[in-house]
Amino acid sequence: MKNKYNTLHPYILDNSIDEYHKETVNGLFRSILEPVISNQKFQSCIVFRLLDVENKESLIKRLSFSNSQIYSFTDNLDEFGFVNIEKSDIWDNTEFVIIIGARYSACLVWDYSLSNRKEYTPVCYLHNSSIIGEIAKKIAENSSLDLKNALLQIVPDRRENRLLNTAINSIASILNAKNEEVQFSNIEKEHILKSDDKLETATIVADKARFIAHEIKNNLSIINLYSKISQKRIENVQSDDVTMASLVRALSNIVNASENISAHINDLRCLSSPYKTEFNIKQSILTVSSQCEEKANQAGVSISFNEMVDTVVVADRVKFECALMNVVYNAIEACSNGCFIYINFEKVDNRINVNIKNNGKKIPENEIDKIFEPNFTTKPTGNGLGLAICKKQLELTGGNINLLYSNDEETLFEISLIV
Repeated sequence: MKNKYNTLHPYILDNSIDEYHKETVNGLFRSILEPVISNQKFQSCIVFRLLDVENKESLIKRLSFSNSQIYSFTDNLDEFGFVNIEKSDIWDNTEFVIIIGARYSACLVWDYSLSNRKEYTPVCYLHNSSIIGEIAKKIAENSSLDLKNALLQIVPDRRENRLLNTAINSIASILNAKNEEVQFSNIEKEHILKSDDKLETATIVADKARFIAHEIKNNLSIINLYSKISQKRIENVQSDDVTMASLVRALSNIVNASENISAHINDLRCLSSPYKTEFNIKQSILTVSSQCEEKANQAGVSISFNEMVDTVVVADRVKFECALMNVVYNAIEACSNGCFIYINFEKVDNRINVNIKNNGKKIPENEIDKIFEPNFTTKPTGNGLGLAICKKQLELTGGNINLLYSNDEETLFEISLIV
């Protein structure tokens, strides 16, 4: 149970933008002390509380040669000459390092007991922020020395540098994402080695998860960048053509990135457990077509339908829409300006057959038998997982997706559902 008197927990929870892995926290610890270590003449007041010194020992040893006043709230730093100044143990599992200097102040506060995930923690990570002074005062209240006077001897620059903190936290998030990928890869390897009977499925899911995570992060970065550009341009919008052209380009990039994210998230949803529900097959087809409309317009491709009637079915809607999205997207990419994509469906006994026809480039005969194989792709930037995953996921609910034919005139795919 967490100590109710731990006054640092609110600062951790209010200022954390994500939960960071232990390796990321160690990296942040190193980065926050680097300005002090690299300049031995730098004067500052530093306060520690560390439960795990093992991965930080070499850094702390170098710090002991600096020109800073250094205080410790734990006795595990005695060998470095740091004196324990804790008045009473109210911090539980909370660890911190606070640096207050005339031109540089920073803090790193974390507590692994605040996360439900092993070796993960929310983090309060700030540079040159007025909040650091508040945290320092809370810490000083539980010091057996008059730490307030020591802190007041150095008057920090109080200018709030939000841009700096935003940039640093963005970098920290990138580092943390890389650490998470490494941890995830290790888990994948362990799982696959122990599950020979599920090797193929595990490999597909693992590859797709990595790819989706990578693509989402890349596209979110684009959205973030161009959103800020748009905001700045909108603030100063005038009638000049250069500004408006820049704004149009920025908004266009936002739209494209959003569409890419939508497609990848759709693939991710396809990996969910089978779940049948009642839905209107006509409305699902129209929904997917609407999501593909902008991409089709840019390629000069038209999407049309037969006279579909409202038909309620009981099937896995998410997996159907995922499969349809993949087929339509592939068809658009195979088509050139002036081509068409035609979608219709019919009910035969207890099955719904949805046909997707296009008159784009045909699929070569030597590739027809491979298009549903994992990792097979003819696209320069493709991963060869979309159709393979869709086929396997549809089969879990008794459905299927097949290529009926592909010739010089047209290509026809069929998605079938048991309803």
